Amino acid sequence: MFYINPQYRGLLESASVIVFDDVMTSGATLNEIARVLKDNGVSHVINWVLLRTLRPSQRSEHV
Repeated sequence: MFYINPQYRGLLESASVIVFDDVMTSGATLNEIARVLKDNGVSHVINWVLLRTLRPSQRSEHV
């Protein structure tokens, strides 16, 4: 789903990268982005999220 443009791969080698996301639901997208970055040489990925949806078990408690 995601890929790194080959012309930028050298810039990522051993880098630390911060990924910003407005809303995290399951975390699958952030995990996939981190995997692609690490597969392309990034040494450390930090995810910063503004809001997180409730887990299914928590949703029933708030209804």
